[in-house]
Amino acid sequence: MIPQKVKDHIEEYISQEVYVQIAIIKGKEKVSTEIAIDKYFNTNHFRDFSEGKPYFHFIDGLRDKCLGKLKNSPMRDKDTEDETIKSLQKKLNELSGDELENTYWEIETGEFFSGDQIKELEKNCDELIKRLNILNKKEAQKTIMSFCENYEKLCQKKNPEAPLPLEILK
Repeated sequence: MIPQKVKDHIEEYISQEVYVQIAIIKGKEKVSTEIAIDKYFNTNHFRDFSEGKPYFHFIDGLRDKCLGKLKNSPMRDKDTEDETIKSLQKKLNELSGDELENTYWEIETGEFFSGDQIKELEKNCDELIKRLNILNKKEAQKTIMSFCENYEKLCQKKNPEAPLPLEILK
């Protein structure tokens, strides 16, 4: 199971990316949010998004941070006051060599992943790609709108006074 903290992190990142692109289109073209979403479907950003590139980028970043790469690191036993490094050292020292080869560190959230959790992320990516298939335009529009709505909810929690250019929650 993917940690909720990581799910939230990925969703916030993707929602922000999509929201900003649609807000730019809406502002430049002076059109409604719905029309801006339709125009978004014709952008390179959407093409990359609908091919799963943000997820693949995240997954590749995880794979790059395999703890097996740090097996022989002198950092394992160095004294430090940094809580993040202490957490990493603890993990490095409590896992076997085989376990280290199947454990990955997500730096932004501080969470550790297994190979099975990475496979779950890949499955989630495949599901998103299916929802963004432009051949089913209504489903793609609904998916994009949900990312935008989620982003406005996040923004309202963090800064309730900030203007939201798509005005989805109004």
